[in-house]
Amino acid sequence: MTFLKALHVLSAVMLVGPLMSAPFIGRRAIQRRSADGVRMAATQTRAFGAGTVLTAVLGVLTVLGSDGKYEFSTPWVIISMTLYVVALGLVFFYAVPALHKAARMVEEGVIDTQPEASALTATTDDLRLKERLDAITGRVAGAGFLVLLVFAVITLLMVIRPF
Repeated sequence: MTFLKALHVLSAVMLVGPLMSAPFIGRRAIQRRSADGVRMAATQTRAFGAGTVLTAVLGVLTVLGSDGKYEFSTPWVIISMTLYVVALGLVFFYAVPALHKAARMVEEGVIDTQPEASALTATTDDLRLKERLDAITGRVAGAGFLVLLVFAVITLLMVIRPF
């Protein structure tokens, strides 16, 4: 039981921690207009998101091996598991697709926030594309913040066990 709990905590630190930072790395890559950086952040977000399944499995094994100390019917366990599913939904269905879309847009060429003096003429399409990319940047940051918040609540629930 103690060994499983230690593995659960260790996997959370090693997998959930990087997952929480990956969308913010992607946001910075979007702002730098680095398509490779955005793709790398999308890959890291997807990989660490999938890796957190190990953390969840170890958590389930910890509950099963706790000899009744923890149960799946305990409210903090139910809330934690539900929030975990919400976090995975945010990662796989919101943040990763937004990062992939941003990488394509950056690769196609979006005007910089401060173009050089010789390139001060921008078409309406250029400005729309930049506006869409800026909106995606906000989506990625928002998704990253929500994932961070959800995992912070999960951590607090598991440490405090209020119910």
